[in-house]
Amino acid sequence: MKSVPDSHVDIMKEEAIGIVSTLRKSDGQLSSNPVSFIFENGFVRFSTLKERIKYKNLAQDNRVSFCVVSSRDPTRYVELRGHARLEDDPAGVFHKGLWKKMTGEEEFNYDPPDAERVIVTIVPDQVSAPLLYGGQMSQYAGTRD
Repeated sequence: MKSVPDSHVDIMKEEAIGIVSTLRKSDGQLSSNPVSFIFENGFVRFSTLKERIKYKNLAQDNRVSFCVVSSRDPTRYVELRGHARLEDDPAGVFHKGLWKKMTGEEEFNYDPPDAERVIVTIVPDQVSAPLLYGGQMSQYAGTRD
């Protein structure tokens, strides 16, 4: 397993949304979706429903890519390429914890009745964490007129 370099761990801990890419079961094309996530012990974890396409894609082919960009400096990002482990979350405990972290609210009441939640853990086989243009453009980060 590869790990995120210390120089980029802050991105993984500070950001709330990343883009997960899976391979579509139907035709093998890429499918990319934003997800809220947590980064713990070197792993990205997020929640999804079994009825969602990303779950169906991962159940068929567990290869996955995940990318998160620093909101403070868009020349800094982390991309993970690896495989996903799927774990049932029947009571939605993980998802509720993620929801609380994101919103501060205790209850999440938006899933349809009988929804089946899954925890997706990304196991990175490759990690890319560059500083684009050698950091020369960082001075312009967050300076929009």
